[in-house]
This record gives sequence, structure tokens and C-alpha cells, in this order.
Amino acid sequence: MVFKVLLGISVAVCLVGALYRLASWFSQGLQPAGAPPTTSQRALAALGAIPAALFSSALFRLLRSLCVDLIFLKRTLDKSLLRWFAHSLIVVGFIALLLMHALDSQVTEAFFRDYQSTLNPYLFLRNLFGVMVLVGLGLATYRRISLRSQRLRSSLSDWAALIFIGVIIFSGVLLEGAKIRSYTIYQEMVDDYAAFSVAEDELALEAFWVAENGLRSPNFDLPPAAELVAQGIEVNEGSCIDCHASNRYAFASFSLAGLTNPFAALLGDAGAVSLFWYLHVLACLAFLAWLPFSKMFHILAAPVSLLVRGVKGDAPTATPANLLNRQMIGLSACTHCGACSLECSSGMFYEHFQNDFILPSEKVQYLKRFAAGKEKDLAVAKQMQQGLYICTSCDRCTTVCPSGINLRELFVHARYHLLAGGAPETTLLSHFSFPLALARQHATDHLQALKRVTELFRKSFQHLAELTSPLGISSTGTDFPHTSFKGCYSCQRCSNICPVVRSYDNPVETLGMLPHQIMFSLGIGRIDLAMGAQMIWSCSTCYLCQEHCPNQVELCDIFYSLKNGAIAKIEAGA
Repeated sequence: MVFKVLLGISVAVCLVGALYRLASWFSQGLQPAGAPPTTSQRALAALGAIPAALFSSALFRLLRSLCVDLIFLKRTLDKSLLRWFAHSLIVVGFIALLLMHALDSQVTEAFFRDYQSTLNPYLFLRNLFGVMVLVGLGLATYRRISLRSQRLRSSLSDWAALIFIGVIIFSGVLLEGAKIRSYTIYQEMVDDYAAFSVAEDELALEAFWVAENGLRSPNFDLPPAAELVAQGIEVNEGSCIDCHASNRYAFASFSLAGLTNPFAALLGDAGAVSLFWYLHVLACLAFLAWLPFSKMFHILAAPVSLLVRGVKGDAPTATPANLLNRQMIGLSACTHCGACSLECSSGMFYEHFQNDFILPSEKVQYLKRFAAGKEKDLAVAKQMQQGLYICTSCDRCTTVCPSGINLRELFVHARYHLLAGGAPETTLLSHFSFPLALARQHATDHLQALKRVTELFRKSFQHLAELTSPLGISSTGTDFPHTSFKGCYSCQRCSNICPVVRSYDNPVETLGMLPHQIMFSLGIGRIDLAMGAQMIWSCSTCYLCQEHCPNQVELCDIFYSLKNGAIAKIEAGA
């Protein structure tokens, strides 16, 4: 009765959580520009995409993805044999135990009419699958610890998932081990199934179970005599062998049964069995209830994501509704495996900035909060903007993602989603702010964001054209980190050779100041004027000015320092 009540509660919580997560697929997202589609529009768009995939040439791509990506995990195998092996052991072992053991009355008995959990091969297979899961968990734990120095991050949810599964399997092994040792369980079996014509047969059978099946009997302090055990073999063949194979086939539980002895000494053998039964059952039911609220929801979301990718590939999603649906499926499908972070081409920036959001796997974790509208901390949003800006869109993360998430598409839309609702991104003024070719779908968003940050800089710095009085010498420039500008004598070779300057009919009006004028402003200590020049942002860093300077002034490096200083001043609110 207790089990049925707990099971009902766990299933109800799991179903409610799963329905909530599925509903979020059609109600949340990093919204594109314009009026977002409604939940009903998104649900209808998703339903309409299903027959379009099944009744078209996309069906073959769908079947290929089902076999290659979902069943054989080729994307995981291509990048890490260790992770593929660990994942395969856990998945195959856990699913086999679920079907053969947890659902034995619904599944195993339907296929095998003579099924008894205490017969072979079921005893052996149950232990084999359990050991497979434990070995897989050990490899997964080793991977997360050994790759920690290589930008692999492990959250509490990651460890919770490993611990949950480990407790379920290990408690099941110990539960079976406690039953193997339990004299109370043995006596119940004898009372229910055995019939003895003489009392000596009962003692002989008990001797056989002590010697061969790991039973702890109060009637035998020492190993039973060989003659009595031999007699017990015959009794066992007549009474037990039809429904109970040797416990030695349960090799893991038989080997570890001794670990239950202290619990049996403290609680009695029946108490030890009850203890491990409750531990095993509660762990299983708690895991079931926790599943939809954790990263383990990827059990459902990752196959859907892989199948969507199998059909769509890397092609842009046509409709805003399905774009948002694909985003949310992808966010739910993330397993936080860290494969994307290990391959990220921007990883070296993480070493400098120490911003976790530079790593793709960490961006995804918090983008879930942004998509749900739960993240209100402006400092977190600023860190996320930096992480999205530094992304070079090399697409390595999308290529290696074992869950088939289109991370590049996700990060592009997240970038403009945050720009629309947050502070201007100061680095937008740089030509290297992001591969602008990716802004095709967001041309209007990009221009609006660029206009906002241009106005911000215009208000924050003085500009040469706005000065009405003669320039004077200032002492504020004495702490500028690059001192090579002191060698400038305004020969103007840098301005004459600059391809950016030559691109305009009136470069001073467009760029604010020319390169040699910027060096002059630094020379008189007017760093604020130099920072306010559009020239430092329009510079293409071709290094022609620096290469042709007769006094080896490091102009490009100075421009970088000016840009960094300008950004720091804006972000500090100066």
C-alpha cells in the first residue's frame, strides 16, 4: 500500500513537471523582433511541421538521424570514445534494468512466460546491467574530474544526476545482497514452496544454501559438513531449482552481500532488507519526480532535438514560431556535457576574462533563465552579453553537440534579445564586434543597437569638431600605458597610408580625428579626445600605419588601448 501511494505521488509530480516543461517549449523563448507568436500559433506550427517531415524526402534524413545520432551516438563517438563508452554503458544498462526489472510484470513477463526474477539468465543479466551502469558512472565521474582543467564545468545538477543513478543501482545491489543473506527471507520461501518428509532434509537444504547460496543461518556457526551439503543438493533439486537458480549467478550482489552484515547485526536480517528496500524504492521514486525539473529531462528533449536537426540540418528556421520552438527544445536538450566548451575557439578569452558565460555550455544553462524571463540581475545580463559578444560564431559548438542543438542560431538570437532589453553593447562600434554576416536576419535590430551605442559614446566624450576654444596641454595623459606616441612628430604618413582614411571624401568629418591627430592629442595629454574619435573604431587593424611609421609609433596597439579604456569608462559610469 505504501509503495502504491508513493508511486502515485511520484508519477503525478513527474507528469505535471513534464507537462510544464513541454508547455514551456511553446510559451518561452528568446523573442525575435516584432510581435512574438502566441502559444497556440507555436503549437500549431510544431504540429504542422510533423507531417511535412514524415511525408517528404526529409523522412530519410529523419530515419538516418534516428539510427546514427540517436541510437549509435555517432556525434559523441566522433569526439570522445571515453564519453561514448560511458554514456552507452549507462543508457543501455539503465534502460535494460527499467524494462527487465522495474517493469518486469508489464514487459518481461509478456515476452517470457516462464519468467521468474530468481531464475537465470535474469539473475545474471540484472547484475550485469547494474554493473554496466556503475562502470559508466565511474567513467563519467573520472571524465568530469580529469577534464576540469580543460574548461569543463560541473554543476550541482550534474553531480546530483550521477549520485541519484548511483544510489538507485547500488542500493538495488545491496537489497539483493541483503535478501541473499537473510534467514527470514529463506524461511519464508521454505514455508511457501518446500515440503519435507523428514526433518533431516530441511537441515540439509539449509546447509546447502549456507554453503552455496550465501545464506547466514543461526543454525550453522561453522561451514556445514560436506556430506550434509551433498544431501542438500538433492533436496534443492527437488524443491527449489525450478524457481530459484544459484545466487552465485547474481555475481555483484553475491560478492557485496557481506556489506549488509553490519546492518543485519543492528536491525536484524529482515530489518536490513527493509532498510535497503526503502532506500532503493525512495531513490527510484524521487528520481522519477525530480526528472522533469532537472537536466535529466534531456532524456525526452535530446531525441526530439536530434530528430529536428536530422530534418532541418543547419538551415535557418523559416518561421518565428518554429524558431522559438527549436530554441526551447535545444535548451531542454542540453546535457551540460561540456563538449562545446572543450572545442570553443573563444576559450582563450575565458582564461583572461574569467567569465563563465564565454563557455558555450555555461551560456546555455543561464539562457534558460533569460528565455523564461526569470533573470532580472543586470550584472548577470552584462556578463552574458560579454559572453555572447566574444563568441566568434565558428560553429564548432553546433558541430560537436551530441544533442543536436543549433547553438550558433541560439546565440545569435540571444545576443539581439539581450540588446533589445538591456544596456547598449559598447563593443558594437568595433568592426570585429560579431560576424556581421550573421546579422542578416537582424539587420534592423543591429542598426538600432548600433545607433544606441553611438549616441552613448557621443554623449560620453568630447569631440574635436565640437571644441570652440584652443586646445591646451593636460596632465591627465601621463598614465597612458603606451608611450610610443611620444615619438610622433606629425609627419602624417600614418594618415596618408591608412585605407580607412582614403575611403572617405571628408575623413575628418566622418572619423572625428585622423591617426596623426590622435597621436597629437595624446601628446598634449587629451586622452578624452582620442577616446571620442570614431577613427579608433573604424580602424581595420591592417597595421600599415604602424609598419610605415618612421619613429615606430605603435598606432594599432594604441588604438586597442584607447578602445578598451573607452569601454571601461562607459561601463564604470564615468
